[in-house]
Amino acid sequence: MLQFFLNTTDNFLCNSVKRVFEKTERSYKATDFGVDLRKELQSFQDKPLGCVIGIESKFETAIKLKIKMIIGLFFVLIPLLGFSTLALIGEIEIIYAFIMTFVVAILVSSRMEEIAKRYVLTRQIA
Repeated sequence: MLQFFLNTTDNFLCNSVKRVFEKTERSYKATDFGVDLRKELQSFQDKPLGCVIGIESKFETAIKLKIKMIIGLFFVLIPLLGFSTLALIGEIEIIYAFIMTFVVAILVSSRMEEIAKRYVLTRQIA
């Protein structure tokens, strides 16, 4: 059961990263900003979720923002609501809901970084 949950989560994360990249690429190609995709992928590979103000391009910022929004919605907000509900039903301290949500967010963000790096590598090879 745990393996099924992990596989489902990985598939969701992989598909999300792929969709974010493809949609952002299409929108930048449609507006003809002249994005050098190889350069953007290389800079993204170094630090997939880290932000350095002023150094990143608009393309890279757009991708990172969309990925962080996915993490925030699906792996912070929803688990927080779920764990809070369980804490209220089980009559335990609400702080445990915040701790468990923090653990989920840390695990997902590290996994998302790994998936993003792998996606960039496969795009560079292809």
